[in-house]
Amino acid sequence: MNFVQRAMFYISRKKGKTVSLFLLVFIVAVFLILCFGVLNASESLGGNIRTSLGAAFYIRAKTEVSMNEKGEAEVKENSVHITGKEIDEIMQTGEIKYYNPVNYGFAKSDGIQFIPGNKHTEESNMGKVTALRFSALAPNFTDETTVLVEGEHITETDSGKILISEQLASANHLSVGDTLTLTHAKLGEADGAYIDEIPVKTAYTQVKVSGIYKLNIEDTSIKPTAGVVDNEIYASLDVLNELQESDTGIYTGEVDFYVTDPDKLENITHNVQLLQSIDWKTHFIRTNDFKYSKIAEKLSSVGDLVKMLFVFVSVVSTAFMTLLLTMRMRSRMQEAGILLSVGVPKGQIMAGFLLEVLSVTLIALILSYIASLCVTDFLGRSLFGELQLNLLNEETITTGMQNSIQIENYMKLNSIETLFIYFCQLVIIAVSTFVSSIMIMRLKPKEILSKMC
Repeated sequence: MNFVQRAMFYISRKKGKTVSLFLLVFIVAVFLILCFGVLNASESLGGNIRTSLGAAFYIRAKTEVSMNEKGEAEVKENSVHITGKEIDEIMQTGEIKYYNPVNYGFAKSDGIQFIPGNKHTEESNMGKVTALRFSALAPNFTDETTVLVEGEHITETDSGKILISEQLASANHLSVGDTLTLTHAKLGEADGAYIDEIPVKTAYTQVKVSGIYKLNIEDTSIKPTAGVVDNEIYASLDVLNELQESDTGIYTGEVDFYVTDPDKLENITHNVQLLQSIDWKTHFIRTNDFKYSKIAEKLSSVGDLVKMLFVFVSVVSTAFMTLLLTMRMRSRMQEAGILLSVGVPKGQIMAGFLLEVLSVTLIALILSYIASLCVTDFLGRSLFGELQLNLLNEETITTGMQNSIQIENYMKLNSIETLFIYFCQLVIIAVSTFVSSIMIMRLKPKEILSKMC
């Protein structure tokens, strides 16, 4: 009987020892892959957040709040604006990837009956228009209180495009691709009623419904028709220009700037505030890191914890496997003495021992890989899936095409990393078996048999 046959015979005969070795290697391999996967995921996700649109700052005019004769609060905005020239200066202050200027206005259309609000009349039948460069970067879309369900987002290359709400589209039997004619309007109030302060219409523009969005929140506050959230129209910048409610290159609303690295947000905003072309007495700046600071802290804590766990599992598992294999070899001392006494070469005996252990190890590693795929997929989505929602889909921003966010499994290791973990385990097991075998093989058959008496 050669050493291969002896190895296979021992594996089939000593089922208890075979199963114990199999389970040890299997469990250790899965734990090591999970630890390595979590560590890799925390680093990869942190890097992706830093290189995506990881933070933003917003510049807008300050507002003044005063009380009128009736004791009601009135909000008055300064008649100030930011021009394209000032935006170009701001874009040169740091690693800013996109800017998204916003203008606001109101519009009416014979083809739209807006969702009625407080004190609704035909004269107040109008909607708020938010004209911008990239609709996907509008705060309501980035925080997912508003979601595009049909069509495409508005991009910088679009003109005459609008987005309307699902409820408004349903009420007016509108769909993506339909065209409408809008006219200018201005919400006012007189004698307790909401009015249109532009009674004579002189500006019109034809627009196309580019997309339809739905709201994930319910607004129960009492507002005029123009303030009802379902009546908000997102439009390309040229729409309000055509309606004579804004001028090309001049922005009276907010201007949003998106940076690539949240860690540099403070320095960039500091440089912006040094610009003298912007009157900071009438403007203010606010920042938003999309919760990056909290995410980075969480990822760092997870990474540190997993590093300690990885070292602990590696050391303990190595020590335990070495101990188990040493005891396993020592229990084979009598068998080795008998084989040596009948003339079986030491090399064949050691080869048989190695073959037994490595055969079980290889099977355990293969099955552990299959198990780890299922476990890492589940843990990857549970631990890191929520964090990835903070990553803005750049393809949607630039092309307007709405893509469903595919949650990447950052815990899934590549083939090189997996093979490295398995190779290290194989080396530890092979060395432990080889060293234990040498300790036995150095003895003579008579000495081995005498030790067993």
